Amino acid sequence: MFYKVCRFVSLLILSVLVLTACSSTSKSNKNDDVQGVYTGKELEEYNMYINFSNNLKGEFLKTKESYFANYSNADLNYVTPDTTKEIFIPNVDQTHQSINDLKEMLQKKATLPLKKTAQSLIPEVRGEIEILEEMADYYETKEYTKDDFRKAKKLHDSLLKTTKKTNLDIASFNKEVDKLMEEQHLAKMEELKNNGDTVTYSLIQFIEDAEAVNVELQNQHMQAVNILKLDTCAYSLKYDKLVNTYIELETATKDKEKVAKSDFSEADIRTLKAKANQVKIDGKSIIERVESKEAITDDVLDNNTVLEKTTGTPEKLLHSYKNLVSEYADFPALN
Repeated sequence: MFYKVCRFVSLLILSVLVLTACSSTSKSNKNDDVQGVYTGKELEEYNMYINFSNNLKGEFLKTKESYFANYSNADLNYVTPDTTKEIFIPNVDQTHQSINDLKEMLQKKATLPLKKTAQSLIPEVRGEIEILEEMADYYETKEYTKDDFRKAKKLHDSLLKTTKKTNLDIASFNKEVDKLMEEQHLAKMEELKNNGDTVTYSLIQFIEDAEAVNVELQNQHMQAVNILKLDTCAYSLKYDKLVNTYIELETATKDKEKVAKSDFSEADIRTLKAKANQVKIDGKSIIERVESKEAITDDVLDNNTVLEKTTGTPEKLLHSYKNLVSEYADFPALN
């Protein structure tokens, strides 16, 4: 659970960096962009790949997963649904739209290495969308009352026949997207460093270090219920790096010339630093809880909302981390 959430917000940071790689024109003349950071039409093309990938993961695959969970048995064979309850299959409009946008772009002069993979994947996804849409219409119009679910079973078998290959191809495409996002991230970080924007650089580095702390907790299978079993040596290695990065962020934000090189106002920086400081505090509180051997009470363990507010829990640290990432991604300077 921790890794999935952390990986999601990590990719959010990468996508924010790429999506806004050259959005600021007021400071574009300070230094030339480092080679490798997408601009212009390349950036537009890449943004479409990101959007397609996000919709595949966030809408399309979840819709298929939900369908098979509700309309099949353990062997994925069709199971007649309970007609006394509402039979509903969610639409995948966002995925459909991203395909249309991507196809239009691919017909022009697409240049990025994702082009070939996207071109082969689109027909597979589109074919399954058509099946899902036909299913949705079939159940909505209650056509099953006329054919005793014969068409439903046929559509189910059609989706089942292609879904394994499509899912594997989606995984390959998303892996390529993640790799390219990472490359762009490194290029953008190099650009920030070369442009002397140590404020933004340190902030992003802090977010990455905070992710590493959360992933360390996940790797140790730590949650509030078993936090006292934490390997504090391994955890502290990650946490100490986080603290050092925070010190670098503080140093950078005290330098007015460095602040001027960033796209953040002083008010922006105060807000972001407060969020970052909370992450640092929550990370330290976990160590303090383990050292004091103070277990979490059962009444707190039973309430997720309370856990996110309870000092010294992985849940609270993760909550603070997500707040920081959300705050960072929402700033006007990045849009």
